[in-house]
Amino acid sequence: MRRQASDAFFTTFRQYENTLAATLDGVVKSHLLTKELRGYDSCLEAALKGDNISTATYRMLIDTINANLARTMHKYVDLRRKVMGIEGPLTFPNLYNPMLEDVEVAYTYEQGRDLILKGLAPMGKEYVGLLAKGTDPASGWIDVFPNQAKRTGAYSSGIVARDIHPFVLHNFDNTLDAVFTTAHEFGHALHSYYSSKYQPPVYSDYTTFLAEVASTCNEEVLLSYMLKQEKDPERILMLLNERLEKIRLTIFRQTLFAEFELRYHEYAEGDETLTADYLNGLYKELIQKYYGPNYELGPNDEVEWAFIPHFNYNFYVFTYATGLTSGISLAQQIMAKGEPAATRYIDGMLKGGSSAPPLTLLKNAGVDLETSAPILTMLDLFEKTIADFDALWTKTYAQ
Repeated sequence: MRRQASDAFFTTFRQYENTLAATLDGVVKSHLLTKELRGYDSCLEAALKGDNISTATYRMLIDTINANLARTMHKYVDLRRKVMGIEGPLTFPNLYNPMLEDVEVAYTYEQGRDLILKGLAPMGKEYVGLLAKGTDPASGWIDVFPNQAKRTGAYSSGIVARDIHPFVLHNFDNTLDAVFTTAHEFGHALHSYYSSKYQPPVYSDYTTFLAEVASTCNEEVLLSYMLKQEKDPERILMLLNERLEKIRLTIFRQTLFAEFELRYHEYAEGDETLTADYLNGLYKELIQKYYGPNYELGPNDEVEWAFIPHFNYNFYVFTYATGLTSGISLAQQIMAKGEPAATRYIDGMLKGGSSAPPLTLLKNAGVDLETSAPILTMLDLFEKTIADFDALWTKTYAQ
């Protein structure tokens, strides 16, 4: 059934691949025009210059991930094949279905809130106090549950944080994912709270490059706490799987997208036209490289690029990868050193708004993305999590 669904999905996009390629070519031509008119060396430089981010930072992410695929993503593919009992190569229909079934734990909102407040204790009393206030529905900070005509998903708005407080839209559904989503959105909310409180209006809004750092830091601190507390093997596997999927989808997949975006811009800068044949071939090449020798594409999988709307933006997707990479690095520092590391993070970045270039604010918080160190820290964690999951799953289910 999954195979039939994915085949139908990609076959539909295949029918419109030429139109979608022409649309993307038009978007890239607008980037080329900006590059030429403003005298930049590349479309990448033109897109990153506004936030004072070097092109070397973008390329370092791609190069470091590429150099470590064999010990990370390729091992993940083999783990998924093992757990799901797949003898041949992994294919797209079995890439997104859960490796674990019937392990989901139900949480009421009150239980999830209590877990978040305990798990984020290393962030310090002030931070946890603000969390306690904000996650209390009576405070007016959060709209917790689904309702008629309410939009889906979750969202944090900090626009009026200075005059009132941040607002969090949620649709809590009693799942573990909903608990992590709560922690995630309040990372955004408290980032808005601190930046609005400590910066004048002109600097109170943080950049897109930093937008996912605070949210993912909260999630990783909470996950680390839960792993330390949990004793049940199935629930530990559930938490390890949560980390694996988050890193796979937010870092590896988005870095693949970022490399795809860079490569087709460079192709267009050589006075070439983006065609469906070129984009399909490039995307296929990258999928094979990232997922490794034990992954096999279906006949229409190469057209997946056509339904990713972010490619019509302007070098945006890499910020998901750098955001989670930074969040993991900060979370590990906070879990290891406690409140001093949390204070440095809050003072150095959360209170900074956009008062300095984002790379400077991150460096003040304890993460230097102009080096490969934070990326390697994340890759080491991913590799260790694969090994931990494999060992525990083998002990629990394969004996």
